[in-house]
Amino acid sequence: MSRTAIPPILPILIGRIAAAVPSRARATFIELLIGAVVTKGGHVTDAILAVGLSRAWTTYYWLLERGRWSWLLVWETLLGVLTELFAPPVWHVIIDDTVVEPISVKAPGSRIHHNHTTKPNRPRFLRGQGWLCLAAVLEREWKTGAVPLMLRLVRRGANRGKLTSARFLLRLLGTRLGRVRLLLDAWFMRAWLIEGAIADGHTVIGRVRRDLALHEVPRPPRQRRRGRPRKYGARMTRETIAALPVHRTAQILYGNLEVVRYRSCRVAARFLKGRVVRAVWMQLERPDRRDKPIEERLLICTDPDLPAIAIILSYAKRWSVEPLFFAMKHGWGLKDAWQQSRQGLMRWVTILAVGYAFNQMLAYTDPARIPGLADPAPWRPPGTRTAALIQAGIARILRVVGLPALVPVISRKSERQPQRYAHRQACTDANAA
Repeated sequence: MSRTAIPPILPILIGRIAAAVPSRARATFIELLIGAVVTKGGHVTDAILAVGLSRAWTTYYWLLERGRWSWLLVWETLLGVLTELFAPPVWHVIIDDTVVEPISVKAPGSRIHHNHTTKPNRPRFLRGQGWLCLAAVLEREWKTGAVPLMLRLVRRGANRGKLTSARFLLRLLGTRLGRVRLLLDAWFMRAWLIEGAIADGHTVIGRVRRDLALHEVPRPPRQRRRGRPRKYGARMTRETIAALPVHRTAQILYGNLEVVRYRSCRVAARFLKGRVVRAVWMQLERPDRRDKPIEERLLICTDPDLPAIAIILSYAKRWSVEPLFFAMKHGWGLKDAWQQSRQGLMRWVTILAVGYAFNQMLAYTDPARIPGLADPAPWRPPGTRTAALIQAGIARILRVVGLPALVPVISRKSERQPQRYAHRQACTDANAA
């Protein structure tokens, strides 16, 4: 097959996403989207120059600042594309936040953040934009990667704004992915957010503090007594936890073969008002790190019937969001995405994120769907597929055949927006956000 052959899946994906935009702005949107797919910079000019300056600059400006299209509808369409390409029995979804460091005080949402990296050469506090990310985990041949589903700029204010934004992203997600296991770190393990996720039908798995108030599940009384039944049993102390049976297993975690030692039991969590959950105390065995032993971690799962090893394997997939954050800042230039208004910034970041999601999804999809698109270097193992290789393949096709060959032919019938989205098109992004 020719190196410049266009895989049929590529124009299909572009057409599906472009259908979420009104027909008047669709051609301009497609140009910016393809430019975001092939470029590694976050500036709008980088995307425009990548596809060729075929329109006036004011055309792109009006699309981002004053165009009548909804970036929330674009995210919703991306969810539909994701479910068509992948169909795992259980989806793993991650919610986490990161800080992008623009220096300007005039940047939308710019404020002082506490630096959690705790590196000796970094300040304790820094100015930047707080971004909340909802990502889905993709798996292929024991490798995991994260695809951004939704991004939201945290508004100015206290840290509770991140919890409010996280609940907003979960409401937008709804039940579109089916069975979902929500993976959270210790900061987002709050009762208000967990209860909302459970109400949506999701299973929450997260890490909590080891001194969390946990109690044994009380046994039902043999005879009926007066008053309310007991909600909590005895407190789970260090002695009680040490008396639990220890299990050892070898699993592939974080890309390596690790030996895990863990204890597990059903407990009643006080911060969840006595809800019965599965608690797992786990620790990685690494003989080569005797100078700095791996600390014990406490994981909580809202499904008490889920096995402990399944909880450990699921929570290990949360680490895939860290390479995603690195790619956000340095791979597709979120730190260079500059817009004067919050709405314009959210629209441009949505286009950037969808462009990266294209490359990531094609890297983890069936290789038969992308013939000749991923062309690794001779020194790399055959069959290597990464988002960067997919991006290079699309850029090679764009250079050879030009932009018109990548723009899908959309009939007039497909240009009509679905009737169920009519009310969303009438709303502005400012009110929806």
